[in-house]
Amino acid sequence: MCVITQMLTSHRLFRRSRSLILIVFGVMTICYVSIISIRSWDVSSSLFRSGLDNVSFSLFVLQSDVVAVDDTQLLVRGPLGIAAEVHAKSCPGTVNTDHSDWRICRPIINGDASSKRLPKYTTITATEYAQRTDDCDCFRSDFGYFVSPEDTTDEERRFPIAFSLLTYENLEQTERLLRLIYRPHNVYCIHVDAKSPAELHEGLEAIAGCFDNVFVAKPPVSTYWGKISVVHAEILCMRQLLHVYKGWKYFINLVGRDFPLRTNYELVKILQAYDGANDVHATRNEEK
Repeated sequence: MCVITQMLTSHRLFRRSRSLILIVFGVMTICYVSIISIRSWDVSSSLFRSGLDNVSFSLFVLQSDVVAVDDTQLLVRGPLGIAAEVHAKSCPGTVNTDHSDWRICRPIINGDASSKRLPKYTTITATEYAQRTDDCDCFRSDFGYFVSPEDTTDEERRFPIAFSLLTYENLEQTERLLRLIYRPHNVYCIHVDAKSPAELHEGLEAIAGCFDNVFVAKPPVSTYWGKISVVHAEILCMRQLLHVYKGWKYFINLVGRDFPLRTNYELVKILQAYDGANDVHATRNEEK
């Protein structure tokens, strides 16, 4: 009888202990989930506040897209895989609608002739460029430059490309071209025609100053289309690219009105197939 009574008593104590353990475990779980939720809300709300002050592509970002967090900045991945620095301070915000323009233009590119809707034309003045490049972190973030090595493949990083970009007009168009071809492991020489307005020279100097791998060729050449002066400008960039930067695999020359039809990765695959060969086309401009 005593044995049975002792067993019953032990069983009751076990049930009470189990219930107490379950209650404590449940409370701890609720507290843990609450802490995680608060931390997640802190990160998300900081992005949301930043988005209200800085209307950019990082306005709404999935929590899983936060790459790194510290006391000064968040590194987030935006549309098209762009990684950008979003600082705690307020940036002016984006000034163009590249992503919405792409959605508008896509039916036209796909051959839908019935699509009549065209994107608005955006003009960014030299004064605005000068103001925005005062803070290079905000400039790179607001304009959506590929600034993180994570935005490129190992294969691309092992195959850096040197670019020359000859321009003489339209600061915004030149900057857009640079933005589209820019990768942090490549190198870029911008040549501005000596005859171009001072605001074009100053604007591109300010933009180049926000990147370690972009520079403006000095001294500028006065170029004339179809003349040997164009070759002189190209050689100037080539010489300075060879002198300042080492290790790039191929040189590609562009002008301000060019537009890329291939991604950087596709360019790398094409140039790898060349295997050291060159692709140079030339025409003879007969004097009239």
